[in-house]
Amino acid sequence: MWARRYFSKGWFPCLFLAVVTLLVWGRTIRYDFVWDDYVFIVKNPNIRSLKEVPAMFYSLKTQSIVPDEARIFRPLRTAQYAVLCALEGKQAPRPWLFHLANLLWHAAAAMLLFSVALLLYQRQAGEVANFARAMALLVATAFAIHPVISEVVCWAKSLDDTMAAVFVLAATLALLKWKEDNRSIWASLGCFVLAVYSKESAVPFAMFAFFVFLGLHRLSWRRSAKLSLGFFVVALAYTIHRHLVIGQSTQSAPLSGSYGQTLVDMLPVAGKYFRLLWGLPPFCIDYSYMTGQNPPVSWSVLSGAALLVLCVGLGTWLWRKRDLAVFGLLWLGLFFLPVSNLVPMMQYMAERFLYLPLIGFLLMLGALLLKSRRPLPALALSSVLLVVWGSASWNRMEIWQDELTLFTRSWVEGPRSSRMEKNAVIAIFRLPHVRQLFPIDPEKETMSQNSAISYDDAAPALQTLTEAHRLFPTNEVVASALGLTRAAMGQFPEAIELLAWAVHRNPGSAQYQVNLGTVLAENNQNMEAREVFDAALRLEPANANALRGCIRLAWKTEDFQTALRCAIRLQQLEPQNGQNMLLVREIERKISTR
Repeated sequence: MWARRYFSKGWFPCLFLAVVTLLVWGRTIRYDFVWDDYVFIVKNPNIRSLKEVPAMFYSLKTQSIVPDEARIFRPLRTAQYAVLCALEGKQAPRPWLFHLANLLWHAAAAMLLFSVALLLYQRQAGEVANFARAMALLVATAFAIHPVISEVVCWAKSLDDTMAAVFVLAATLALLKWKEDNRSIWASLGCFVLAVYSKESAVPFAMFAFFVFLGLHRLSWRRSAKLSLGFFVVALAYTIHRHLVIGQSTQSAPLSGSYGQTLVDMLPVAGKYFRLLWGLPPFCIDYSYMTGQNPPVSWSVLSGAALLVLCVGLGTWLWRKRDLAVFGLLWLGLFFLPVSNLVPMMQYMAERFLYLPLIGFLLMLGALLLKSRRPLPALALSSVLLVVWGSASWNRMEIWQDELTLFTRSWVEGPRSSRMEKNAVIAIFRLPHVRQLFPIDPEKETMSQNSAISYDDAAPALQTLTEAHRLFPTNEVVASALGLTRAAMGQFPEAIELLAWAVHRNPGSAQYQVNLGTVLAENNQNMEAREVFDAALRLEPANANALRGCIRLAWKTEDFQTALRCAIRLQQLEPQNGQNMLLVREIERKISTR
């Protein structure tokens, strides 16, 4: 009896959803920044001051540190970043506050989904109001804990997804409560404006508003179009504004070379998304391994096309029957449009693209279960599904705790991509005990050795780099670093083998030649070292490290004429370095005394 009494209270579902969200995703507050967080948050100086907030609505440069590469206009999200930085008052952003914000926005989205689902289901449930309330709560709980949303909830930069979902749901709620009053429409319009300026994925709500008036409120086509006109105006105005700020409407050229082939290559995506909507693994953080160029008559294309035709047919049938499940299906289809490459974007698919469409899928599922004449089995089946999804989310979220875990585990579990390998290597070289030895920029694929690596410093990095080489045996950056580390520990044969392989892998890199030449010289293989340094200078005559290596080797072999030539070139290359002048004079003194 007490459970039923509390269940009917208005505050109970909100408290329940907040607790469930915290229990499942609360660990993410301790997680670090990963991946694009560095582009949009960590290294973005524009979010350090609230004074930059107005510029976020007209300047692409405020959105990230690479505005030319990431042509993204999401000013409300960027403004939220600035607010979070101001709240903490620290010089550098702290990840815990950004993860907490993501968690709170996600919890708010789940609460609003409960209210939306309840208003919809109460129209269908009739006398079994408690069944409608229970199903609405189950739908909201499913959204709160679904494993496919782990990317959004655990990734700080995905605040735009949660914000857009909250505002879209708030706009939907206002329209569902509409009773011939302008107040609800204005409230919905206001929320819609906030949604699109959080993320462009909210734009299809303009079409959804039209179907709400037409199908739910049973208005005529003409009046529905008139009442939803404001939403289309907002969508058009935002689209124009976005185009003016980023300088283009599309994110990139068609992925598959041509627009038609790109749309064909999107059809296999439908099946993957359908599986993910059901929370079925495998999950993946990076779908850049998808290369496209699928033949139009291939099985993956035909099956995806068949799935789309089936959805259209189901939607038509549900619409004619005036079944409320059609609104979930409409939501699902409409909010897939921004990520369907109808307007070319930079990737075929991503799991975060499912955050908004998932709401429609769950609303449709709940509406269909609500038609059951036996509520208890339907509720029991839903509860079992929630337990399975919650367990999957609990396991899945672990990979997002830091960059090293995210990319190395994703690489091991597959599928693999070159971008994932590169990001994993970057994460490895950001580890403090590795970074102090190799101040490298793996993003630019440049490699250098700290001027003095001691045995004690090299020992902690050896295990890490050995494991990295096991995971990425064809990565020359890792091989070269491991080779230098082994050389510092006196393991010259193993070191030379690794460094020579790196040179073979990337023969156009002068720096890899320098690394090999340095170790060969340390191992007294002077002739081989000389050949390698000469090869490095042929590739890059102005390479200061190669010149220094030549000078050290020539000095060691008492070839002072060669040492002098290299020292003079080094002085010309670095005229402000006084040490180079002293070196030239010292070599000249050696020559004169011989």
